[in-house]
Amino acid sequence: MDAVSARRLRVVFWLLALSTVVLAARITYWQTVGRSALLGLATGQLRSDLAIPARRGVIRDRNGAILATTVDLRSLYAVPGRIPDHAGAAARLGPLLGQDPAAIEKALGSGAEWLYLKRRLPEEVAERVAALGVPGLGFETEPKRLYPNETVGAHVLGFVNDDGVGQYGVEGRYDAALRGTDGRLLVERDPANRALATGLRTEVPARNGADLTLTIDLVFQAAAERELRAAIEKEGARGGSVVVLDPKDGAILALVSYPTFDPAKVAQADPEALRDRSIAWTYEPGSTMKAVTVSGAIDQRVVTPSTTYNDVGYAVIGGRRLNNALGKAWGPTTVRQVLERSLNAGAAFIASRLGAEKLHDYLGRFGFGVPTGVDLAGEQTGTVRPLAEWYPVDLGTASFGQGLSATPLQVAAAYAAIANGGTLYRPYVVASRRDVDGEHRTVPVAVRRVIAPETAATLRTMLTSAVDNGLAKNASLAAYSVAGKTGTAQVRGE
Repeated sequence: MDAVSARRLRVVFWLLALSTVVLAARITYWQTVGRSALLGLATGQLRSDLAIPARRGVIRDRNGAILATTVDLRSLYAVPGRIPDHAGAAARLGPLLGQDPAAIEKALGSGAEWLYLKRRLPEEVAERVAALGVPGLGFETEPKRLYPNETVGAHVLGFVNDDGVGQYGVEGRYDAALRGTDGRLLVERDPANRALATGLRTEVPARNGADLTLTIDLVFQAAAERELRAAIEKEGARGGSVVVLDPKDGAILALVSYPTFDPAKVAQADPEALRDRSIAWTYEPGSTMKAVTVSGAIDQRVVTPSTTYNDVGYAVIGGRRLNNALGKAWGPTTVRQVLERSLNAGAAFIASRLGAEKLHDYLGRFGFGVPTGVDLAGEQTGTVRPLAEWYPVDLGTASFGQGLSATPLQVAAAYAAIANGGTLYRPYVVASRRDVDGEHRTVPVAVRRVIAPETAATLRTMLTSAVDNGLAKNASLAAYSVAGKTGTAQVRGE
């Protein structure tokens, strides 16, 4: 054997020896340090961990009518590599899916290994697609939220997005309760991906979402929406809201906002229509605030309904002149007539008797400047500036609802306090929640007493007179006693 051959033999020997050492070291590692990781990988190949989706809870009105529920629909997916003829498949799918075949063909040729073509198909469409028998197409079951009453109650309900997350309204506020908790199923499988009859099977059941019963009355809600739409069309308004509140406990019977949307077709909605004007729109409440001013003054006994002042058409506070509507002077005028005629000068006179500190206090007592706490997502608070930031003129302007802001729900809750005898309640829309632990009824929350019962009784009489004998005569009803107050708000940017 020559020297070259000997060297080659030694190189081969050492390479074999080194390989043997590396292999031995690797085997030792996997048998000791890496043993648990290797077992984990092996176990992962034999086991499948599947999520068991929870079913989203049903929402009903106070009488049991279904407002929102969930059904399972099929979503169409494609594995482009398994579709032999992209153009032919797109041509056949386009008319069924309501899509441009060219767009489908482009998606199939995008290089994606897997993609959705259309999610949550109506069952009749899914059946027709399945009948095509196109290789590489498949279905995945997904839940879809249904709203049987279309746009009725849309702002109260909110909607559920494509990821199953509640947005706005009850769907947003109670998303965690409605969604429930997904379960898990752990199963051992053979190499052919078949469940082993004697293998490990561990199941953690899904906890379905809670069912909610609302305080909303579907009949009231539909009627209020119909009448609001008619009024908006008649007056050429850009929007509006209606709040129907039970004064005795704060339960909301109807909550309407316009423009509206279909919660099942949110993608087609104007983003502005998603805003619930009842709770998320703040404005200067105007003359509706005169009832609060008069309530405070009568409650503090600085005036009575028959207290008289000489109305000259304006009042001067802090060097500023505050005029009645059209500047009209009424001469000798009672506090009762201030509400009937909605006199700014009269409200300023009453506020001067009450004082800035007390007026500010009563605004807070009636719930202005803070959230009502209603159980809906998206509530705004309105503003009442701190007393330290008031100018002298603010005593007058605040007395007739200018220089501050509120939501329609805040105003409704304040008037409900006058109606029920003087107690401010937290408004609410969920009457009860039912889950696996049983039924949980909402307990109404009395926030505070804002005025004495006798003050509230006096104000109810005065507000009834404001309808029967004042500017609000159009609100009178032959068969009912109606108390109310007109209000012309300062609306900016609406």
